[in-house]
Amino acid sequence: MNDLQVDEEQPADHRRWLRELDLAHFEPTSPGMPYWLPHGLLTIRALQDHWRHAHERWGYQEVSTPPMARDPLYLASGHLPHYEENMFFCNAGDGGDRFGLKPVNCPGTMVIFRSRRRSHRELPLRLACYDLLYRNELSGVITGLLRVQAFRQDDAHIFLAHEQISDEVVSLVRLAERVYAGFGLEFKLRLGGPPVRRIGDDATWGRAQALLAGALDVAVGRGGYGRVDGEGGFYGPKVDLLIEDSLHREWQMGTFQLDFEMPRRLGCTYLGADGQEHVPAVIHRALFGTFERFLGILLEHTNGHLPEFMAPVQLRLVPVADRHRAPAQALAAAVRGEGFRVELEGSNERVAAQVREAVLRRVPLIGVIGDREAADAAVSIRAADGTDMGVFRREALLELLRKRCQPPEV
Repeated sequence: MNDLQVDEEQPADHRRWLRELDLAHFEPTSPGMPYWLPHGLLTIRALQDHWRHAHERWGYQEVSTPPMARDPLYLASGHLPHYEENMFFCNAGDGGDRFGLKPVNCPGTMVIFRSRRRSHRELPLRLACYDLLYRNELSGVITGLLRVQAFRQDDAHIFLAHEQISDEVVSLVRLAERVYAGFGLEFKLRLGGPPVRRIGDDATWGRAQALLAGALDVAVGRGGYGRVDGEGGFYGPKVDLLIEDSLHREWQMGTFQLDFEMPRRLGCTYLGADGQEHVPAVIHRALFGTFERFLGILLEHTNGHLPEFMAPVQLRLVPVADRHRAPAQALAAAVRGEGFRVELEGSNERVAAQVREAVLRRVPLIGVIGDREAADAAVSIRAADGTDMGVFRREALLELLRKRCQPPEV
């Protein structure tokens, strides 16, 4: 049996697809930290580009912060007492100060907010960041892309006045609906209450929970979401986005977390319309959770058939004989010039075997070029599901790729 043969009746393990689609490699030299192979980097970048363009349309600005910071920043934010056992540290500087590799983006983003005087006219200020993060995990919980030690969280931190919270949460639910629908996913919402270890007083927590619940009532209706005790962040209550995949497993994906504590502790203020200084509220927000984990779940949900805009190879060209290689190369150059990902088959296998391998590699479109196609400057296209789509000249093929391989609108 071809070692790419897939038993469709077995649940798909994303680690198998990482290997068989040449996406990523893991080894003990860097536990829980993926080595992204060329196809994998194309795939994860396609997801990140989709995320970036969607957020630009929804009024976000992208920022980046240093990969490490001294202990006082994490102590002030509250992360040191809550995250210390899951952080990586090193000593640096003449004084031997301890630096922590950042496990989260929020303290650094708040430093950016407080870096100059802010006005109420800037709010809501939506700052997005997907820098590389590091968390020191126990070896027994590291699982492919689902639990890693180096990852990029699709983070945003929204600084806003308290009276803007409800409208912003409703807008976040609408954004999540649009983003998830583009992947054929639906989600349900769950509101999490205060954990045992937390910062802030009970009154502040109660007010934050009431504001989140009221906004969810507007977004999805009373009773349109669940509740669970003890699942909030240490700095504020959170809303989890839960999906069910094709194997009927439930996954907690994105979160919205309402925070009154961290901006106060880190000195974030803005000048209000009344001429007074005010501390903003902050909504911590991720839609995918992390790009790595989302990709792993998506590989299992789709059994390796990623959305075509994410496929590492969107078109595989198969010349029937050596004399067809030159027209295939010309077509590949034209397709690549339009920004699509194309590969030209280079093996000596029979055409049927080459097509079969492309199907097993989950290539969405496969083009065969023989004498008839070469004479007409065309290509015969079939889809990965076996559908014969007919013969396409160059411009028609490019139009087909534009329709099938563009990211979903958000």
